[in-house]
Order: sequence, then structure tokens, then C-alpha cells
Amino acid sequence: MATITTPRKETPVSMRFRDDDLTIIDRGAELLGMSRTEFMRRAALNEAQAAILNETVIRLSPDGYEAFMLVISAPSAAPRPKAAERLRRSAPWDR
Repeated sequence: MATITTPRKETPVSMRFRDDDLTIIDRGAELLGMSRTEFMRRAALNEAQAAILNETVIRLSPDGYEAFMLVISAPSAAPRPKAAERLRRSAPWDR
């Protein structure tokens, strides 16, 4: 069975940046193996999603709220051995 897909509409966006900002953006994109456009698209989407999530109201029933509070109040499980070892290491900038 063939799947019918509709092409995505792409809209160009023009922005102005200081040269020093572009230097940082280009370096970040290069380190991740992305184009400047893809890097900036992902960064903008991440920021937009974070803003939306920070303003989203989650409604729970009283029972749901109680269950949620029990879960977040419970003691955390011990970290896995590899994670525990990494947590014991000093940060590279503290060495």
C-alpha cells in the first residue's frame, strides 16, 4: 500500500545577528555537524517548546494528584554503578 504524503511548506525567515553571535552559532553548528540553518531551527524550536511547557497547566484529579505526590516524594533509587562512578568523578574544570 502506497502512502500519500503532502510536501511540507517551508517559509524563509530573515534575521539580523551581530558578527560575534554568528561566530558562536557557527561554532556550535560545526561541533554538532549541522548547518547554521538547522542549528538555529532546532534551537528556536527547543526554546519555543520550553516556553510552551513552562506555561502549560496540568490538571489532575485529587487521586491523580495524590499518586503524583507519592511518586515524587518517594526516595530515589540508587544510581546504576556506571552512573554512580561518574557522579564520584570531579568535574574537568575542578581538576
